[in-house]
Amino acid sequence: RQRLPLPSLKVPRELLRSFPHSKRVGSYLVGKMINKGSFAKVMEGLHISTGEKTLETENSYYMVMELCAGGDLMDRICERKRLEEREVRRYTRQILSAVEHLHKHGIVHDLKIENFLLDEHNNIKIVFGLSNTLKTDSLSLELLSTQCGSPAYAAPELLAHRKYGPKVDVWSGVSMFAMLTGTLPFTVEPFNIKQLHQKMVNGEISSIPGDISKAVSFVLSLLEPDPAKRPSVRAAMEERWINEGYSKKALHTLSHKNLSSEDLNSTVLEYMTETLGYSLSEIIHVVTTNRPSALTASYHLLLSRLNRSQRGAKASK
Repeated sequence: RQRLPLPSLKVPRELLRSFPHSKRVGSYLVGKMINKGSFAKVMEGLHISTGEKTLETENSYYMVMELCAGGDLMDRICERKRLEEREVRRYTRQILSAVEHLHKHGIVHDLKIENFLLDEHNNIKIVFGLSNTLKTDSLSLELLSTQCGSPAYAAPELLAHRKYGPKVDVWSGVSMFAMLTGTLPFTVEPFNIKQLHQKMVNGEISSIPGDISKAVSFVLSLLEPDPAKRPSVRAAMEERWINEGYSKKALHTLSHKNLSSEDLNSTVLEYMTETLGYSLSEIIHVVTTNRPSALTASYHLLLSRLNRSQRGAKASK
């Protein structure tokens, strides 16, 4: 009979209580000082690190995230100075696929190298920093004005305080440039945000090594300063360079399908009902509809723990 391994840490219930300075947003308690641009909920996607739960104490907020055993992409770049073009292509395909998935759910992300982790299979996982939301029924039309980005990675329309749309995430070409060259495309010393913006508008890009000439036109298209001329995520995913060496020209949005009740792990369900006291019918309803909630987070965290335990047991034999 399968059993869930004991958790390595139990959080006292008193630490999970609501404090006077917090407010409830859906299933989460969020402090008044945290802007609505902060995004922390379960968003299932193959290359998206799930934000399983947000916890609050009197002085701190804690985000429980999916474990990414492969480490930080930034560390990978620093170790090697720059990545091989073939590896950059693979990572960029995964990033664009994840971004398209987010856009379909009405989410515009703050994309930078620091937000990219690697799982145990060397696949990209996007970690939510700051994001903003669009209405999914008018994603291509509605523009946002909330500023949520890091200057070195932010699209020029963000730095100019103009309204923006999903194409700000196509500006993730900055991250692709960093992977290919080990440097950022736009830098100013000493830092000056107006000069940085002007460099972006003028297309004054840092020097590019000659051995990546095939990738240059693609990355430059992503770094088009005019969002009207910048390709959409879908158009970028159809480009020749990004599909070189792959059998399928067009990438499809990769996400986890909704589970059926038959797909749910009986060991996890038993633990959640008998030990945690959840209702079986409620667990099945919430998890199979993939609704962001404490139940969904608990199920996936427990399933991940069980899977890790089973892999460890097999490896030790």
